[in-house]
Amino acid sequence: MDSKFLAAANIINQAYDVPSTYDSHKKYDYMVVYDDDITAVLKSMQTFWRIKLNNPQAKLVTVGGEGLLSTAFKVMRLALRLRFGRQKAASLHKESEGQRLKRVAMALGVPEKDIILLDKGKNTTQNLQEISNLPYVDGKPAKMLVVSTQRLAMVFKQSAEFQCNLHPDKFGCKPLDYDMYVIHQDVEETLRWYNFQKAGKGRVALHLYASLVRRFEVYDGKFLTKPFEPFPELKEADAMLRNRFLIKQRVGGFKMLRAYCQYIPIVWDIFWHAEDYVYDEAKAIALAEPFG
Repeated sequence: MDSKFLAAANIINQAYDVPSTYDSHKKYDYMVVYDDDITAVLKSMQTFWRIKLNNPQAKLVTVGGEGLLSTAFKVMRLALRLRFGRQKAASLHKESEGQRLKRVAMALGVPEKDIILLDKGKNTTQNLQEISNLPYVDGKPAKMLVVSTQRLAMVFKQSAEFQCNLHPDKFGCKPLDYDMYVIHQDVEETLRWYNFQKAGKGRVALHLYASLVRRFEVYDGKFLTKPFEPFPELKEADAMLRNRFLIKQRVGGFKMLRAYCQYIPIVWDIFWHAEDYVYDEAKAIALAEPFG
């Protein structure tokens, strides 16, 4: 990744960082893993173990429907089949983001009976509906610890506050009583094959950072609350990345063609690094601290 783009992404990443409010002495009913990155599971198993010590009835909740994961798996299965045959391709099973988080948690020792899967949501609102409608405990809203990587934490926080706690009836949600456990990472630490952020020489990661300022601008007062007005350095970093790496643009004509062309190096990279994904995921799971 070009150093100037890396520097710009890190400015955005730091600007939208969220402090953890996790309290190891609290009794949590659910630990909700809200992420499209198994890092959120890999780095939180010891936290879930401590939660279970305080509350043996606590459940791990894995959230997420189909996203980049679905397309990436299709590409990787095709790559493995063409290079190694049908049997190798069959080792990659189609799964939602929530199912993948659940699988990794179970690989690290969490019993399936302690896991609740929420993977029907197709967007942030539907995910929040599923989370906020988890069963109450003793007639009261459940106390939750929400786990997220740094790059997605602010989006969750500002969306949950707006949709669940300020306007729950409008969005079909219930108020959330939650703390956050944020896995803090600089941009380089996010660039792994197992989360696809490395694909296209980091273009997947750069698209995410290129979308954040715009997301808070466009959806402020509609689906979330903008946390602050962008400062000059943040605006400069956003302009640099947005112009070059933002993909999801509702535009027509030549600009739409350009948007589709931006997928080509990403899909190409995923195709040729299918084995690296399999290896990187297995290695990450083997090196992670297990549950309990």
